[in-house]
Amino acid sequence: MKTFLLILREPFIDKIPNLKSLIWYLMEHGNKIILVTTSSEKYPHISISHKNLSVVTIKPRNRKFELPTSLHLIYACLKYLSLNIDCIIGGDQIANIIAHYISKIFHIRHIYFMLEYPQIKTAHHPKISYLDKLDAKSLCTAHIIITHDRWHQEFIENNFHLISSQILTLPNASLTPEFKLHSTYLVNTLQLNNAKIVLHSGGFGKWFKCKELANSTKNWGNDIKLVFHLSHSIKGNKYFEEIYNTDYHDRVLFSLQPVTTFELDELVASADIGIALYSVDELEYRATYMGLASGKIGNYLKCGLPVIATRLPSLSYIEDYHCGILVESEERIADAINTILQNYDTYSLNAYTCYRELWHLDQYLDQILSAIS
Repeated sequence: MKTFLLILREPFIDKIPNLKSLIWYLMEHGNKIILVTTSSEKYPHISISHKNLSVVTIKPRNRKFELPTSLHLIYACLKYLSLNIDCIIGGDQIANIIAHYISKIFHIRHIYFMLEYPQIKTAHHPKISYLDKLDAKSLCTAHIIITHDRWHQEFIENNFHLISSQILTLPNASLTPEFKLHSTYLVNTLQLNNAKIVLHSGGFGKWFKCKELANSTKNWGNDIKLVFHLSHSIKGNKYFEEIYNTDYHDRVLFSLQPVTTFELDELVASADIGIALYSVDELEYRATYMGLASGKIGNYLKCGLPVIATRLPSLSYIEDYHCGILVESEERIADAINTILQNYDTYSLNAYTCYRELWHLDQYLDQILSAIS
C-alpha cells in the first residue's frame, strides 16, 4: 500500500474524468490518496468519497494583503510529508510546479498528470512566460508523465525530448460502466416531447465554438433541439450571457445544474447525438491534437451516442469506427444530423465499440499501477 499526495490548484476534479478514475482505481487497490485543493463557488464539491481518500481544502485568497493561495497550498502539502508520502501527483500547472520542488527537496517521486498541453512557441505565443517555463521544467524532470494518448505522447517526445518509457497514457474517460439504459433525464428536466436532442456537454466558451454552434441551429429541423449542459457555474461570463440571452426560437436550451459522475451518464444517455467542436484558431495545437483528451466525446461514446465533431486529424477514429461524422464547418452539422438519424442504430452500436476498444480504462490503468508500484 502506498500513499499518494495529489495537488490540484483549481478545484475541478469532477471535470477531469481520467484523473478521478485514476485516484479511484488506486484507492480500490489499497492505496491512500491525500487530495490538497482549493474551494470555489464555481465548482461543486468533489463528488466521490472513499475510505482511502482524505480531502484537504484551502480557501483561496480573496483579499489583497492575504498570502497567495499557492503558498497556502505549499504549506498544506508540507504538513503531510511526515506521513511517509510515496508519490506526489500534480494535477494542473501550478500543482505540478509545486510538486516538482517538493519532489526535488524531499526526494519523493513526482507523477506529472498532464491536464493540458504545455505551452510552446507558436505564432500566437511567440514568448514563453516564466510560469510556462517552470511548468516545462516540472514536466521534464518528472519521474512519470501521464497523458491522454499517442498524439499527446508524440507531442511531448518531439517538443521536450523525453523518452517514451517515462510516459503513460490514460484517455479522458470515467470508470463508470457503459450506459445502455433508456434515459429521459433531459426530456423530463427540460420538458421536451417528441424532440431529438443534440447535446453539447461540459465546457462552454469560444474555444468550443458555442456561438457558431448555436447559430447553426437555424438550419436544423424543427424537431431537433440543441442542449448545452454546463459542468460548472459561469454566471457573469459575457460570452455565455450573450448566447443565453439570444432568442433562438426555442431551438437552443440550457441545462445549468451540475451533476455527479453517475448522473452525468444518465443525462448524456437521454440525448440522441453528442457534439464537440474545437476552434483551431483559439486552441492551436491543443485542438489539432485533441485525440482522446475530449472528455465529452468519451462520455458520448460510452452512452452509445453518435458523435459530430470538428474535422481534425486526431479525431479521425470517429469516422474510422463509423460512430459519427466529422465536419469542416458548422454549416455541415444539419446534414450530419440527418445522416446519423437515418442510420441511427448502426452509429450507436459503433459508438459502444469505439469506446470499448479505444477509451475503456482498464488496460491503461493496469499499466499505470504496474509502473508506479
